[in-house]
Amino acid sequence: MSRSSSATTTVQNGDAAPPWTPQHVHKPSLLQRTTINESRRTASISKAVHEGAALDPDELFTKHTISEVKAIQTRLRADADAKQEELRLMVGERYRDLLQASTSIIAISQSSKRVLQDLEEAKTEIQAQEPPPVSQETSVRSDDDLHALQLLSAHLKLLLDAPEHLWRLLERKKYFSAAWLFLLSRVVHQALLQNDDEETWSRSGIDVMAQFPLIQRQWEVVAQFRSQIIHKAALHLRLHDASDEDTCATLLTLHLLDARPLTDTFVTLLSQRSRTLQTMLSRNPREISRPGTPSTPTTSNGVATDAKGAGARRKPVQEVRDAVLAALQLIAHTVISARRIYRDDATSPGLALRVLQFIQSDSHEISDLPVDLSLTTQSLLATLPSSTHFQLLPPTLRAYKPYVDLSSSSSTVSQDDFTQRLDAWFRTSCKNLKTAIERWFADLETVKEVWGVRKAILKWIAGESGLEGGEATHIESVFDDLCRQRLVGIWKAAFLDAERAFERQLTAAVSTLKTGGEPTIDSSPLEFLFQAPSLPAVAQMGSTHGDGLFHKYKTSLRYQLLGRTTLLNDVLSALEDCARTLQQSFAHIIGHASETDARLLDELRATCRPDAEAVCTNVLRVMASLIIHPQTFADSSIHSLLFVGRLAENLNTGSSFVRDLSCSDEFREDFRVKTRDLHDRVIDQWRMYTVDRVIHQHKLHEPGVTGTSTAAFSPSFALVNALCELSNAVQQLGLHRDQTRQQRLAGDTLRLFLQQLATDRWKSEGFHALCDAGFLRALTGLWGPDWSDIASVLDDKIQQVRPSLAHPPRDTHTHPALAQLNPQGEIRDAAELERGAAAYLARVQVLLAGLLPAREGAKSELLRYGTPVVGQEFQPALELAKPGARFGLLLVGGAGGTV
Repeated sequence: MSRSSSATTTVQNGDAAPPWTPQHVHKPSLLQRTTINESRRTASISKAVHEGAALDPDELFTKHTISEVKAIQTRLRADADAKQEELRLMVGERYRDLLQASTSIIAISQSSKRVLQDLEEAKTEIQAQEPPPVSQETSVRSDDDLHALQLLSAHLKLLLDAPEHLWRLLERKKYFSAAWLFLLSRVVHQALLQNDDEETWSRSGIDVMAQFPLIQRQWEVVAQFRSQIIHKAALHLRLHDASDEDTCATLLTLHLLDARPLTDTFVTLLSQRSRTLQTMLSRNPREISRPGTPSTPTTSNGVATDAKGAGARRKPVQEVRDAVLAALQLIAHTVISARRIYRDDATSPGLALRVLQFIQSDSHEISDLPVDLSLTTQSLLATLPSSTHFQLLPPTLRAYKPYVDLSSSSSTVSQDDFTQRLDAWFRTSCKNLKTAIERWFADLETVKEVWGVRKAILKWIAGESGLEGGEATHIESVFDDLCRQRLVGIWKAAFLDAERAFERQLTAAVSTLKTGGEPTIDSSPLEFLFQAPSLPAVAQMGSTHGDGLFHKYKTSLRYQLLGRTTLLNDVLSALEDCARTLQQSFAHIIGHASETDARLLDELRATCRPDAEAVCTNVLRVMASLIIHPQTFADSSIHSLLFVGRLAENLNTGSSFVRDLSCSDEFREDFRVKTRDLHDRVIDQWRMYTVDRVIHQHKLHEPGVTGTSTAAFSPSFALVNALCELSNAVQQLGLHRDQTRQQRLAGDTLRLFLQQLATDRWKSEGFHALCDAGFLRALTGLWGPDWSDIASVLDDKIQQVRPSLAHPPRDTHTHPALAQLNPQGEIRDAAELERGAAAYLARVQVLLAGLLPAREGAKSELLRYGTPVVGQEFQPALELAKPGARFGLLLVGGAGGTV
């Protein structure tokens, strides 16, 4: 073997490389040459492996290298192993098949040989027979035989084609025609088996049973269709959208083929429709909804929602509406079809009885029945293929009609029994439908959705249902009950959510005020009144949201005038939103209601009223539970108590909660009385707490400390500070909108203060005590004669203090203030005391405005009790601290001036 080929390097196209390389050509590196050689060698070996299988061994060793030969050897050995394994599998697994196939081939060969032998024998026998003699019968006899054979062929043709025709009729759901054809086939079969006087197959030398055993087998095939027709016809009655003619034909199929009386067929119709209705009611509205039905956008209880929310809610509402309509259509169509098929009118009987009369009649007049019901044997045979061949049938078969006995009870329906059964089925179906609709209505979340479905249903009942008056009224009453239950359920859920939200918001607000520490704007309506709301931005006013921003700003101003802080608004909104939703719901219902819906509206209001009143009762209960006992008061809890009081006050006067609820006038008035009483309880507890705090804080129950004033009339600074704090506290309650209540609150607070001070806690004496008593006596006189009891107590206090001033103690070190303030006894009588008190009241009337009653005929609204006297020495109403020594140069009038 030459090895020159191994030394020659091959390239990709198979050509040998040149033996020399020009000097100017760049030579690749050693690594590159090695890589190129390896790739070329691999390609050559792969090509040799594919080509080596067809080469002679001598040529193989001549043309290829050793490595290529080894690769070819490996490939051939692998192929041989694969073939050997395949042969092993074939012998091991397919050996039995091979044996059976060989046995079958041998048997087929033997059978073929026997057939050939039989054919040869038959040929020999036929050739050995003599020709038959010429018939001597007349042509008339031949015509009779021909006619008999044609009749027989027509009979056999009908039996042979009957199964195929029956299948086609069943596929087209022509059960009445299928039943007629089956009955005709049965008559044909009986005609072939029986030998009567008129038509005897034996006369023609035909033994039907012996010569045509196919007849019996074919009839057995046809006889199987009876049960199929009956079963499929019964199932077809479940289709509620079938026409009345189709339903009547199906019922007559059961009557003729299954020998069911008409009453039983009516019961079958009702039972099958009940199954359809039960299946429909057990499904979800989404599975029943009819595609392609236009939908109506929904809103939330009369409040328009955005397009995205309306689109999301449109599909469930449409599904519920379509499901209810589908169920009602099934019931209505069943009732209407049953009446048309079974009920006898004054002029004509029912459709089923008319068809039976047509079948029984022998007249050939044109019937007014539909084509599918005015069926005859001739019309049935004309619709079948090869109908001309069936014209050979005898006239008795071509005029065949199923037997109907009109005088029998099975062919008639008692009208009373029919009416009772139909009415019972109708009411039972409506009852089952009501149960299903209660479940379906759970998908309706708003009043508008429920009312929209109701409107669509009532429109269908009035226009397309075709029901009689009593039935339509019954469905309307059932549907009104369902709508009322669902609407009340929606409102109950809204009431429950409102109660929970109110309690949650109120509890959080009270907790915030208790733990807040310093008073906030939510606890001070007066500060909230003077805090201006933020104005809308100018850039936003020109946009599409400008109207909304302006409305929001207007609402903020109105809330500010009403003292409705942010915290209070959050609590009230939980109730007002619910009441507003209820009011808008009724507005939507009234706007889309008809004249006949007045009774339903009254029932809705009557049903909703107890739930609405229960919400009000629970609101009062929650607020009453947060009122703290006076003995457990603390500075941190008074703000929460006042918050509850302001809440009760807003529910009584400024809130629309009770006004929008459908409560009775008596309950609404009772609610206002209870909220007013609740507010009064809060104010009474606040009054007791405030008066006690002021008295203890300013130490009015302790002996008074003499002052340094030399004025003719000067009440103690402690009393003036206490009165100013009471006045400020009264004004902070924010009752300025109702002047009557403001005056009553001021008078009751001042009365309690005077009672607490003048009875057993007022122990101060001296000149300031006289001025205090005189000033309080002047305040008492402003409130009129009803304060005579307080006035008498103060008069006694004045009489008690004046003797001690007339005989001052000798020890001036013990009482230096008396000698300094009244050295000449400047207050000499009661008139002078009154003048001093009136002058002092004119000076402090602005500070004590919250405790002073309104005065008619006042020249000035701020200075209702006169103008202070000008030119007198300035006397501060409150006790002020003296300036320090380092500010001496700033004193006006010298260092000895008083402040």
